[in-house]
Amino acid sequence: MAGVLFDEIVFGPVKSRRFGVSIGINLLPLHGKMCSFNCVYCECGLNEDHKKEKNILFTADEINTSLRNRFIALNSGGLIPDNITFAGNGEPTLHPGFETIIDNTIQLRDEFFPQAKITVLSNATRLGRENVKRAL
Repeated sequence: MAGVLFDEIVFGPVKSRRFGVSIGINLLPLHGKMCSFNCVYCECGLNEDHKKEKNILFTADEINTSLRNRFIALNSGGLIPDNITFAGNGEPTLHPGFETIIDNTIQLRDEFFPQAKITVLSNATRLGRENVKRAL
């Protein structure tokens, strides 16, 4: 089953009924889904559509640079997001740099858009891990 995949690290702004004006962050590969579940109803498709050779994750520094650049562009355009949402091509807590990425995002949020909330869309399978607990 083919799904809808995000082809950028940082995407949006997206107008959301739940979150208002949201900037999305995709921590996972751009060419396939990476998830601890394989739900038939997932908008990203099934896990088997994802090829291991494309399983390349962006580093925390690459994600931070991409987010900083997007925030600079939004700031210069006068757009203020209500929310920064970790979503994308699967389960964001699977990224090995998740804790560092969250910390970096909080710093950037505080610098550019301190009123914005940070949301992580997760299936909660990794909430028991210490690094995920610290990040959240």
